[in-house]
Amino acid sequence: MKKMLKFIGKRLAFAVLTLFLIATATFFLVAGAPGDPIAAKVGQMPEQAQAIINAKYGFDRPVVERYFMYMKNLITTGDFGESIIYTGKSANDIIRDNTLISAKIGLIAIALQATIGVLLGLIAALNRGKPVDHIIRVLVVLAICVPSFVFAALLQYFLAFKWKLVPVFGWGELRHYILPVAAYAIGGIASYCKYMRNSTLSVISEDYIVTAKAKGCTKKRVVRKHILRNSMIPIVTMIGPAVAGIFAGSFIIEKMFAIPGLGSYYVKAVSDNDYTMVIGLTIFFAILYVLALIIVDILYGIVDPRIRVAKGKK
Repeated sequence: MKKMLKFIGKRLAFAVLTLFLIATATFFLVAGAPGDPIAAKVGQMPEQAQAIINAKYGFDRPVVERYFMYMKNLITTGDFGESIIYTGKSANDIIRDNTLISAKIGLIAIALQATIGVLLGLIAALNRGKPVDHIIRVLVVLAICVPSFVFAALLQYFLAFKWKLVPVFGWGELRHYILPVAAYAIGGIASYCKYMRNSTLSVISEDYIVTAKAKGCTKKRVVRKHILRNSMIPIVTMIGPAVAGIFAGSFIIEKMFAIPGLGSYYVKAVSDNDYTMVIGLTIFFAILYVLALIIVDILYGIVDPRIRVAKGKK
């Protein structure tokens, strides 16, 4: 128990340091980007009004002073910053109002990715060298190589325009999930399938599998009790980052299907030079990603104690 707490403490300490470096790097990179962040907002306003707006967002102060002010607000109050474009709205408001939308699409897609990908990978590995294995491998290569926005465009054309089975755009009804979830899930299914196949082939060659067969265990029991359970261990490490990446990974999908999620707001913030929104959302995505990695690392250490023992020796 003491070793486990020490293990968790180290992970949390590294997480805090990582997030601090990400927040610092993000702030200075965005602050140093070319362009005037409030040009679109002030327009033809008088100079006095422009000065007031500059003062409101701190652009009349040195960048280092703005950095310390931003970090102070972030650490003490959890304030990610007020939007320059959306008057009266902060990054916290956007996160609160739109996180659930992106999460719904991403979580449904990940559930499909893991379920279908693991199943196809297992089928391909158990039928290695057979036609079904070759077919699955070809489809996996195609799905990995083709970008998600290409699948999105094809799905829009055939399912929506040509066959009129589902709506092209819109949000709020169950049918609006079909196209974005499918476009989001295809590449992930291929990745899970690839890793599951490789993991299963590795497990099949282990001595304990040969021993189980020699003892007279049926193929179904060997697959369910030994092969599937041990092949899934590497897959666990993929699910954590995938869950954290559901917001960052949906930028293009949300834009193409006009979904009001965090991804579409992030893309618009970048195109509009909404600096505070870009910084706030980037840090929010980083927090989710780092937390997911910590949780996966801890769970992996619990499942396989050799992981934390090996890292402790280093």
